[in-house]
Amino acid sequence: MLMLFPTLLLAQENVSIRQYENIVDKINKHEPGKGYVKIIQDEQIAVKIGRPDMEASTSMESSDEHRYIQISGWRILVFSGNNQRVSKNEAFRKETDVKVAYPELSTYVKYNAPFWRLRVGDFQTYQDAQHILEQLRHTFPSFGREMSIVKEKIQVKVQ
Repeated sequence: MLMLFPTLLLAQENVSIRQYENIVDKINKHEPGKGYVKIIQDEQIAVKIGRPDMEASTSMESSDEHRYIQISGWRILVFSGNNQRVSKNEAFRKETDVKVAYPELSTYVKYNAPFWRLRVGDFQTYQDAQHILEQLRHTFPSFGREMSIVKEKIQVKVQ
């Protein structure tokens, strides 16, 4: 047992060293009998390589008084139409109706050819979106059947 303990400690040290060695360090390491490559780069790049990029999954936005991050979440698709003559007006009319009934909910009217879409809310969980969807269907039974929950990048206020 005493003979195995130093071997286990050495193995633990090797594992922890490997965790902090990034790809550039591995490439730049000279090993006898193998070719040698030297990568020259800015230090800021070396700091980011081998670590998760928070900016890829989240992005920061600022308005006048609030800061937001964008994360993957859920919104409620209230309306989607591709009739160019009436869909734009219908999307904005339904947005007004939702804002009057639920002023605390964020609304987003977007045009992605050929569709006009109205999406509502910034929900971090599917269950939160489902709860509000049931309320919207109860409040607006005339267009409740076409509503659904969609996965999308949402804005979350940073405290």
